[in-house]
Amino acid sequence: MATIQLVVSERISRHLAAIRLMSYMAFPDDAKLRAAAEVTFRTILADWYSGVFAKQDKRAQTRLIRQIGSKLGTDLPRALKYPTEWIRGLIFNNFLDPAGGIHGGALQLTTSPSAEELKREWTNRWWPIVYTGKLIALIGSIHQHHREVGASVNKAIHILCQTEGGAHMSGFPGVYESSLKKAWTKFRPVAHLCAAYVTTESHYYEEQISRDFWEYWKHPPALYDDHVFGAFCLLAKSAERFANSFFPRGQRQPLIPKEKIFALPDEIFEPSHPLPPFRALTGDELAALKIYRAPKQFV
Repeated sequence: MATIQLVVSERISRHLAAIRLMSYMAFPDDAKLRAAAEVTFRTILADWYSGVFAKQDKRAQTRLIRQIGSKLGTDLPRALKYPTEWIRGLIFNNFLDPAGGIHGGALQLTTSPSAEELKREWTNRWWPIVYTGKLIALIGSIHQHHREVGASVNKAIHILCQTEGGAHMSGFPGVYESSLKKAWTKFRPVAHLCAAYVTTESHYYEEQISRDFWEYWKHPPALYDDHVFGAFCLLAKSAERFANSFFPRGQRQPLIPKEKIFALPDEIFEPSHPLPPFRALTGDELAALKIYRAPKQFV
């Protein structure tokens, strides 16, 4: 795997970084779908930013364009004459730069899955994303707070089956050993992102985690909030370092080897900023852990 390239120096770049992180989280197994998702949602975000500028009065638009006038050169007269159209083109071209600008982005979209296909993919992947996040969070919690027990994927699966085994949402798998193992296998390279998603969504919203990714992305999501974005990245990095350094009992490799995880770049974190710990287990989770019996086959 590789390090996810992110720029987070300013607000707009953090918004684009959020899109990239979500695209990796949803499509760790399919580079084509991942690229299509990123271009699609960069387009949505560009349209949102363009709309915000278009709602400004003419005086405010002119003031903004004059502020960047030194960078426009011969484009300045046209930008002042047609501010809404010009800014829209600039935003779309900049946001779609990884795909080759507006024309490259449009060309990529013509060969990408349709919006409806992407919508189905996002929705179908919600369940395994959430439960992969829950699995690695439980493994980290067992290791940090009950080290004598010995944390493992199998123990985390057992706890979820015991505490949520009766839960079943229409259109999604039930919480069974087989469905959890399948989720872990596919989303293990981004388990740290899944954990951060589940934790931030659960913490910042009292209502149930959104299952409609498409609606989630139609407007700048909560992740675009600078404070939430920072929390997301710290949680993901904490889970990533744990996954790279924790060796389950009897295993010769860490939970997720560095070469099998999509890592966050170290340079986006302040060296002095402590990474958050895993939460303690609940009473129900502890009770489930106490009745765990090792299976004949390990994940």
